[in-house]
Amino acid sequence: MKLTHIFAALALSLALSLAPLSAQFKPDFKLKPGDFTVLMGVDAELSDGLNRVSHSSHGKFQVSGWSNANQSATWKITTDKPGAHEVFVLVKRANNQALAFKLDAADKSIRGTLPANPYSWQRIKLDGLLDLPAGESTVTLRIAAADGKADFNAEVHALELVRPDVREAATKRALAMRADPAWFQSARYGMMVHWTKQSVPLQGGQKSYEQAVAEFDVEKFADTMQSTGAGFVVFTTSHAFQYFPGPNKALDAILPGRTTQRDLPADLAAALAKRGMKLFLYFHLGAHDDAEWLRASGFWETDTRKFFGNLEAMLSDVGNRYGDKLAGWWFDDGATNYYYRSAPWETLAKAAKAGNPQRFISFNAWEMNNPTQFHDYCTGEAVYDPRGIDNLLTTSNKGIYPSGTHAGLQASACLISDANWVHTAPNTPPSPPRWNADQLTELIKGFIAHKNVPIFNLEITQDGHLSPQSIGIFQQAAARLK
Repeated sequence: MKLTHIFAALALSLALSLAPLSAQFKPDFKLKPGDFTVLMGVDAELSDGLNRVSHSSHGKFQVSGWSNANQSATWKITTDKPGAHEVFVLVKRANNQALAFKLDAADKSIRGTLPANPYSWQRIKLDGLLDLPAGESTVTLRIAAADGKADFNAEVHALELVRPDVREAATKRALAMRADPAWFQSARYGMMVHWTKQSVPLQGGQKSYEQAVAEFDVEKFADTMQSTGAGFVVFTTSHAFQYFPGPNKALDAILPGRTTQRDLPADLAAALAKRGMKLFLYFHLGAHDDAEWLRASGFWETDTRKFFGNLEAMLSDVGNRYGDKLAGWWFDDGATNYYYRSAPWETLAKAAKAGNPQRFISFNAWEMNNPTQFHDYCTGEAVYDPRGIDNLLTTSNKGIYPSGTHAGLQASACLISDANWVHTAPNTPPSPPRWNADQLTELIKGFIAHKNVPIFNLEITQDGHLSPQSIGIFQQAAARLK
């Protein structure tokens, strides 16, 4: 979830509050017998004092203000057949106070406790199983301080309901799909650029996306990336608008006019490969700016089969086209956009790995819980500490999270190196770096020691200019790291 500064967040929150109800995703509250069912906190009926938190008009975030045992969140759900379900609560607390949970449904209650631990967002399994009859059930969640005190402060993202055998089988299949992280660790660090339809040139008027793609200087860009010492590059495809800088028959079928004649990813992959580097692609499933895409793709439809079918077709097209020339994907908004739709993670992962089963993929969790087991690494957006999320990594962990919500995943981190993710300020150079060469060198050394692979986003203009100061400090750090 890209939050450049607080004003952008406030503006997007206002946009959501003003958006018509028809432009928001409405769940059907039907249990999925063969998968996880997600019940978002923001979709529940909330008691007084609980607040729906929003940072964007297309994402769904958490419920805040949970501070006394009388508060509750209630969902009305339906299922075609009875069954016993495990229940997980996705929760965060303001301090290390132990919490007690109580879930009431169908004249039954199950409970659970969150003990003291070092984690921020976490997934808590309630004790026992929740037996649900066929038909409609009312599910109510309550939270209290485990020691009986009145004062606590918690936030809830969602409930997850799943049959135990379904969860166990999915876990086995997800682990079998995991890619080998050895090359990723050997790459040490990567570079990311948000070069998108919104990017503006260093000077003058903005060119069409087709023309900008056609004129992108791949060799110059690859030379610059090589000079930074990075082992791979993450290049943005869609962001605020759904475009692809090359051929994609699936996207053409959904919304014509959004692809280009030049195959820029193919040219980038070839240029980087000559320099011993690999290519990742960044992808966003859709944002509020692009009304045409939202309509054509089925973005807001309660029945998500059309929408995710469209995404799977597009991703498969890309994967089969580039094969092993495409090393990875960085999917944004995994926890805040895919997740609330109870996404078909397994089929999405298969589509993302089409043409290369060892392709390294991740669905961005931002600061929240890991949204799925069907990916290979934790993106670690805005994690600036080599010890990773919640400082859980030690050098002996060899880059794999040992515990917490991301346990078992390869650690990565996505850091903004300049002031902005995307360069959208006309007639203005890219902003200067946030570190000097000494600071950057020591930061990268720490990441390498923990085998936590950082990705540094560099601000880039439509005509390919990057901050000379930023490139300079990376070149100095690369020389020292040799």
